[in-house]
Amino acid sequence: MPSDAARRTAAIVGAGQAGARTAAALRKKGWQDRILLVGDEVELPYERPPLSKEVLSKHADPLTGCLYPAEWYKEQEVELRTGTRVGSLDVRGRRLHLADGRSEAWDALVLATGARARRLCLPGADLDGILTLRTAADARALRAALRPGAQVVLVGGGFIGLELAASAGACGCRVTLLEARSCLLDRALPRRVADYLADRHRAQGIDLRLGVQLEAFEGDTRVRAVRLADGTRLAADLVVVGVGSQPNVELAATAGLPCDDGVLAGPGCAVAPGVHAVGDCARFADAWSGGRVRLESWENAELAPQAAAAAILGDVRPYGGLPWFWTDQYDLNLQLLGTKVPLEREVLRGDPYSGSFCHFGLAAGRIVTAALVNAGRERRPVKRLIEQGVEVDAERLADPHTPLKQLAKAA
Repeated sequence: MPSDAARRTAAIVGAGQAGARTAAALRKKGWQDRILLVGDEVELPYERPPLSKEVLSKHADPLTGCLYPAEWYKEQEVELRTGTRVGSLDVRGRRLHLADGRSEAWDALVLATGARARRLCLPGADLDGILTLRTAADARALRAALRPGAQVVLVGGGFIGLELAASAGACGCRVTLLEARSCLLDRALPRRVADYLADRHRAQGIDLRLGVQLEAFEGDTRVRAVRLADGTRLAADLVVVGVGSQPNVELAATAGLPCDDGVLAGPGCAVAPGVHAVGDCARFADAWSGGRVRLESWENAELAPQAAAAAILGDVRPYGGLPWFWTDQYDLNLQLLGTKVPLEREVLRGDPYSGSFCHFGLAAGRIVTAALVNAGRERRPVKRLIEQGVEVDAERLADPHTPLKQLAKAA
């Protein structure tokens, strides 16, 4: 390592998955200088997917997704400061001002500030017993409240809401799931797959209500009921709100960095000279779609740090790729490739009632989106077919006896 006087500092604000992966990527790619990783949570950096699944339904430790043990940070000479909030950024002077009064100089800055759960502005929204799920602390509080027989109302039928429904049901709770739209995940899923998902939840005893609007939460100091716009009153021992998130851009915006539903980043996840943004907080110029996107996904939190670390070390390249998401609910694994776009044709491969099938969306004879239900083994050939952008025979694509690897190989 260089002498202290000659050492540069790479400062990473946000000690979640994207932040910790950035530190690891910098070391792996050859950064020999100081790395400072600052996060306001007290836990070691961890992945979030287990929080809505194993942590709730199987009582796993919220840090089951811990990225590295404490010793790793010492071995890699990553200066990790948990429970530490950054109060402001001085981009021109290249300094971090911490909330405790200390300040730190930096030569390279990576913003990995993540996102927070969106709140509802409704009467009674501040009552006790109305929770969100975003952090390990949230998961601990929620797990303690999921008691057998408890009446749980979930607001929002996105991935988090659906995973929570499965987990709360496994805990013996009576679950009602409310979704404002007439179809589950209509921004992400084709209607046929969305209806299949809704049927699975109802078959598991979930009271799923679509196209409903909330009016208020009722209770004294603690929530006791949810009132809908049509006057329906649903008793509730616990309410969990899962209506999306908003990126944590306040630090960046106050410092004068460009923001619009995320910190705006270009090639190499660069925001400004010496400044990069990764993970849930970043809205980046996507090399795959050609537009700006903000992706809240495990994969983005893994790959964007690689691009940012390479750029800091002088290798600046466009970032982005075919989006990939997944969710686990009951014994069902759903994987999505691509994003929902206007389609010319939809192709179903396999029988949904068998519990394993694929749904493809085609445009100009090419696969542009895919939903794989309990068919994870097909992800690699499907990914190849989408990325290569070749025309496929819809009849062969629909035939489960025609291996997708064969179609991909032909491509």
